[in-house]
This record gives sequence, C-alpha cells and structure tokens, in this order.
Amino acid sequence: MALSTQFDPLFRRYGGSIPVAYLRALAQRESGMNPRSNAGKAAAQGLLQIVTVVRDSYNQRHGTSYTRDDTLNPDLNVKMAVELLQRIIAGYAKHPSPNLRADWANPAFVQLLTAGWNAGYSEGGGVGKVASYLEQRGIPVAPTSIYGYARDAGAVAYLSDAARAKWHKSVVDLYFAQPDRAIGHPIAGFALAGLVAWGIYRYLM
Repeated sequence: MALSTQFDPLFRRYGGSIPVAYLRALAQRESGMNPRSNAGKAAAQGLLQIVTVVRDSYNQRHGTSYTRDDTLNPDLNVKMAVELLQRIIAGYAKHPSPNLRADWANPAFVQLLTAGWNAGYSEGGGVGKVASYLEQRGIPVAPTSIYGYARDAGAVAYLSDAARAKWHKSVVDLYFAQPDRAIGHPIAGFALAGLVAWGIYRYLM
C-alpha cells in the first residue's frame, strides 16, 4: 500500500534510527496522515495522536509549556512521538530478550514497540512488566506471550485487548509493505533475511 510521503521530511528530521517507513505507517494508522485529526474532540490528537500524558511528560522533561492545541502542529507532534518511541526502545534494550532489541527487520520487535506505544511500555504495568514476568519463568518474549500473559503479570488491561493487538499488527503489516523500509538504515543489508523472517512470522501468527 503506497502511503503519502508528505511528512517524510519531519520523520527524517526527528526519527534518528527509527525508519521513516515505520513512522509513516504509524501515522497512517493513527490519523490517516491528518495533522488535525481529533482536533478539539478527544484526548489524543494530531498526526501521531499525542495524548495528554505524553505532552505533559515532554513539557516536564524540557521545561516547556505546550498545550493540547500545540500538538496539532505536525512538527511538534512528530518530535514528541519520536522521543517517546526512543524512550521505549531504550527501555526495551535493558531486557535480554532478542525480540526487545531494536531490529527493524524483526516483525516481533516492531509489534512489541507498537504495543508499547499504544498499550503501555513501562516496567510498572506495560510491556516491560510482562517481559520481566516471562523472562523470570523462561518463557520467550514475543507478541503472543506478551498479550497472553499480560493479565497474569498484572499489566494494564490494554495489553489484553484483542482489538488493540490487531491494531498493533496492522501497523507492522503496513510498515513491512513499504518498499523503502530498509533504505538509509543498518538493516538494509539484511533485507532478504527480514523478508524471510516476516514470512515465518505471518505463518506463525
């Protein structure tokens, strides 16, 4: 599925190691690439649907005072979103599980990142908490086990929500459908391996 590249310059400016193709897929699923999505109607709004807690956390860390309306600015919206994604990636990297290491050719990592973004990533109640629960029991950390053991681990209810899990996977599907997903990133040399992994992942899921 060909997506609009209108916001690619912002994704490149702020994305760092996060592929433009992933941010494009996430923005498409979040807002349909509409920077004014949900303006004045819901807690989450803008291109990447920034919620109040994310904005407040950003303001606290940076000494800023951005308002809800400010997140309708796509530049700021992307900046806040990417910072949160990078924090999630850094938090996941503290775990020994391979699927929590940044590998943009690994569909499981991409889905767990998306799950953290959409349903909670923290060690206190998100993906990190469930991952620790699984690791302590020798259970492989993967999307299915994160969702399946979320209740047992005492995680937030969002991680047990089948509709959210389906949404997470839809972002993964859209990202892997982007022809430029490996361009300009270290995984470019491993594109074939990534395609093979994706085929196996789709078969197993």
